[in-house]
Amino acid sequence: MFRRILVAYDGSQHAKRALDVAIDLAKKYGAELHVVEVVDTATLLGLSMGPVPPDVVDSIREKAKADLADAKSRAEAQGVRAETAMLEGDPAGTIIDYAERIGADLIVTGSRGLSTVKRLFLGSVSTGVVTHAKKPVLVVK
Repeated sequence: MFRRILVAYDGSQHAKRALDVAIDLAKKYGAELHVVEVVDTATLLGLSMGPVPPDVVDSIREKAKADLADAKSRAEAQGVRAETAMLEGDPAGTIIDYAERIGADLIVTGSRGLSTVKRLFLGSVSTGVVTHAKKPVLVVK
């Protein structure tokens, strides 16, 4: 049923739960696992009162690299080979575009469980993915 599973990851507890589910599904279906973390530099720049120091952006990218290494390690410890990619852009749109590009059959994402008010102001990556993806999406709460 699933040949290629994409999981959105950011190192949070919610993302780790989503990764665990994606690993389990990949094992069950013998699927390829692709783990992505999207660095949202546009929002970072938009929230800043001035230029964002390059070392701040670099540290965010380094955290993403470490998160992806952790995800790969977690998958491989369970016998699942994982491809990883650090991407930049709007998280929901970038995840959907990447899923299309690799031909993912399923997108797995965690949910922070934001209240309606917080979702209005902060947005929700999982809601954006569910709303706009043309592929099945599994949101792990």
